[in-house]
Amino acid sequence: MTMRVFRDGVFRRLFMGAALVTLAGIGPACRSKESPPVPAGSTGSSPEPENVVLEVGGSTYRVVDFSRYAAASVGGNWQKLGAATLSQFFDNFVDDKLLLQAALNENVSLTPEEKREWIQKLKEEGWTPEEEAAALNSDSGPLAERLLVEKYTSGLVKDLSVSDDEVRAYYESHKSEFFLPDRVKVSQILLPTEAGAVEVWEKLRGASEEDFRTLAKAESVGPEAAEGGQMGVFQKGQLPPEMEAAVLSLQPGEISPIVESSYGFHIFRLDGRYGAEQTALEDASGSIRVNLLDQKAREVVARRLLDLRESLDWTAYPEGLPFAYQKVER
Repeated sequence: MTMRVFRDGVFRRLFMGAALVTLAGIGPACRSKESPPVPAGSTGSSPEPENVVLEVGGSTYRVVDFSRYAAASVGGNWQKLGAATLSQFFDNFVDDKLLLQAALNENVSLTPEEKREWIQKLKEEGWTPEEEAAALNSDSGPLAERLLVEKYTSGLVKDLSVSDDEVRAYYESHKSEFFLPDRVKVSQILLPTEAGAVEVWEKLRGASEEDFRTLAKAESVGPEAAEGGQMGVFQKGQLPPEMEAAVLSLQPGEISPIVESSYGFHIFRLDGRYGAEQTALEDASGSIRVNLLDQKAREVVARRLLDLRESLDWTAYPEGLPFAYQKVER
């Protein structure tokens, strides 16, 4: 089973940042095969200790396990999210543990090489070196379990594909998505003080594009300084109004007057203008194929979760969570 099937990022979007896309008719996660759904705010029976929030098979998960999951998903300030969002995260947490139990039931395992590869893919989640080392040396623990779920789910969708006919059909029925209005390509030099901006602006009188790039790298405090100040291509309405007004008044190659904002003092360069156009199928096909593959993968995982909710022995205890769980029909 290859671990490289989703090198374009399709698989990673199944779990991070948002709820799984589920199929019509799939119920909420917080229920078990034998038990009815637990109403939000219920004070029904719960196993000891009180911070148990989920049981799947012979495994027990506590508030600390959910906290680690939420922190890996959105960062350390997850507690500041609203109850509805946290409730959706808990539903996803339940799904994740159901998938883990399925992986264990099917004897899915990881080689050391596979572990290292998946750890690299999950670097942005902020796992500590100690947690990474533990996952490499053991098949238990939060990160090791996460890796197992990643491999199991990758196996569910590894044979999916999108045909050229599917890509073409989507393009023909969604042409408006691929229409590009008038756009401008913009660069900037951002200075922290007005005096500094005036000094740089004077140097730019009659300067070439190469001179602008050199000054941007040397003087700008903007995030794009290392790229010579190149901000990118923008449609009308994508820049703050005061910046857009300055940019749209320019001809290609011209430098704007100094524009003050809450970030500092900006000097813009209009690098080019692009007229409205329809993106050709061959240019749009790559993104269409990725999106359709993403959709298919989500549907496959959702169907598998529906089966697992019915076949596994599991019970959720949302009343043990540190927020008022809100049941959402999916």
